[in-house]
Amino acid sequence: MKKIVNDISASAKKSLLTRTLTAIGLVAVTVPCLILGGWYFLFFSVVIALVGAYEIVKASNLKGLIKLLVYFITIVFTLGIIFYPLFADNVSRGKSLSENVNLLYSSFGDEINLSIMLITFMLCIYFLISFSVEQFNIAYVFYFVTMILVIAIGIQSLLFLRYSPFICWGQEDYIGGKLSSTVLSSNKFKYWQSVFLSIYVILGVTFNDMGAYFIGLLFGKHKMNERISPKKTWEGFIGGVVLSIIASTLFALICAVAGKPILPIFDTNKLYYVILISILMPLISDIGDFVFSAVKRTFGVKDFSNLLPGHGGVLDRIDSLIFAAALVSCLIIFIYLIEGAPLNEFGF
Repeated sequence: MKKIVNDISASAKKSLLTRTLTAIGLVAVTVPCLILGGWYFLFFSVVIALVGAYEIVKASNLKGLIKLLVYFITIVFTLGIIFYPLFADNVSRGKSLSENVNLLYSSFGDEINLSIMLITFMLCIYFLISFSVEQFNIAYVFYFVTMILVIAIGIQSLLFLRYSPFICWGQEDYIGGKLSSTVLSSNKFKYWQSVFLSIYVILGVTFNDMGAYFIGLLFGKHKMNERISPKKTWEGFIGGVVLSIIASTLFALICAVAGKPILPIFDTNKLYYVILISILMPLISDIGDFVFSAVKRTFGVKDFSNLLPGHGGVLDRIDSLIFAAALVSCLIIFIYLIEGAPLNEFGF
């Protein structure tokens, strides 16, 4: 009789233990920053961006001085493109960041905003390097530009998901286009509801990853694409998608029924929007996973780094999340537009 459940090897069990312990550590660091929001989440995003820039250079297998130069350039443009909206707003208002804590919300709560000027400079510099250094061919130009833009869009989307609901639920204090610095700096976490949207997305991505891993480990028989990702199976893919849809939809439904929807437009009367996003979210998450796996296979590396035991690098951990965050952010903006409700009416 054919076995239904796969045998789990000793190495797989050991790997699972390592992954679990690392995941607990990640939760211990991430959750407080996510809940507190504000400068805490911004600092967390800066760290993720720095590590991400380091990992895309590390995976490229560049050698010598050119590698050090590319490290510097990649870090500068990654940080610059992600956090450009914050500094642009700061300069226009002529005040220090400490005096404009509400800039976090006005800068990242409106839209995904990438600087065309910085992207143009980035293209020119990487092309100049390719013309001057034989080792750095044209393929490297497109690799670094693409990866920087993917990381920038993903992290800006995470900032959007965290900061735009804050202003939304602080609408009564959002007067004249500015949120009171007294309100924002208060030790009372008045806008706890603002974290629900981020939790919704994280649940969708996490249950997709967990479902794909465990169901694939136990029941996986049919490979999806061995050339790009040898361990992924159709059984794991389907299991992850189903678990993700159930978990994220259930969370949003509970919030709506309790009178605390993840966003005003996602109340009990319009949960069909939530269902649509919940269905699309794990699908784009898997695409993100495959994209980053394809990059690693191209350069012949198993992981982007070894910073997270059992998980690889930071990019190995957030590859699905940044794709999902970008999709959800764009869908939210689009939904408000087709509903005929400008985002700024809801504090965005």
